[in-house]
This record gives sequence, structure tokens and C-alpha cells, in this order.
Amino acid sequence: MSENKEIDSLRVAVCGDAAMVRVGGRGSFKMGSSLKGFATAAFEQRGCRRLLFDMEECVTMDSTFMGVIAGLALRLRRAGSGRVALINLSPKTSALLETLGLNRLIDAYGCGDAPQELGECLGRLREMPAMDLKDDGKDKGLERMLTAHEDLVRAAPENSERFRDVIGYLRKDMDSAGDRNDA
Repeated sequence: MSENKEIDSLRVAVCGDAAMVRVGGRGSFKMGSSLKGFATAAFEQRGCRRLLFDMEECVTMDSTFMGVIAGLALRLRRAGSGRVALINLSPKTSALLETLGLNRLIDAYGCGDAPQELGECLGRLREMPAMDLKDDGKDKGLERMLTAHEDLVRAAPENSERFRDVIGYLRKDMDSAGDRNDA
């Protein structure tokens, strides 16, 4: 594996009605705020209705990252138009999506299985610089993690049992943080 494939990164671009993201390294909670900010701006300011991910360099994803993707897919679904597609998934990253039921919400394609137009569109991302990943602090981070896990439950209700303790812990931690801020 080359050096730049080991760096956790997001490369982004907009092409027509498509917001495009290339994930490098680990798709993790550290990317959640930047990913959500990019996609929200693409939806609201550029009128994008497709969110396309190139996962060729992604080695794994955590539940918060997958929850952010689920939340964005749910948002497009509520708007009545638009789709989220992940292409070039490895067997490992594909299995992660299936485990959480996200394969029912998004279009998921293994390496080389995506429609040609998706691959051509995303090919431009290889040359894009990585975006700066923003850290929005502990309180906002907790809120983002809670929302991401709640979106995983909204996307696939069977995730309720899986994430009940995580959601409870995050709510408790947020309440504690709120109490500290009120003091």
C-alpha cells in the first residue's frame, strides 16, 4: 500500500448535480463534521441531488462515519429526490455497510462493479487536494456522534439494540457537558 493511501483523507468536488467524495484511509468520526458540511453546502448551495463516494482507498469505517452517510442519504430521501452511491467497496467495507443495513438505503458497488458513468465522474477526484478536516470541539463532536447513531437506527430499526448503549452513553455525556457549561 502506498503512503498516501494510508493517510485518512477526504477529497471532494462538485460535478453537475453530483457531490463527490474520495475517502482515503479510515472513514472515521474525525471526518464526520467535514463530510456533513461539504454535503450540506453541495445540497443547499449547489443543488446537488447525488452524493457519490469513491471508496477505493478506504480501509475501514466506524459507525459514526457510516451514520453520517446514513443521515445524508435519509435527507435526500426525505427531499424526494437524490441518491447516495458508494463505489469501489472492498469486501470488508461492503460487509460493514451490510451489517448495519445501509446497503438497503444506498447504492453500493464493489471494485469494478459500478456503472461506467459513476467511475468516470469520480476519476477526477484522484487529483484533488485533500480537504482540511475540521474539529468542532467535544460538545459538537458528541452531538454529531449521537445524531449519526440515531440516523443508523432510523435507517435500519434493527440497529436499535446494537446502538442502545452507545446512544445512552452519548446522551448522558452530552447532559453532563451541558451541566458543566451551565455552571
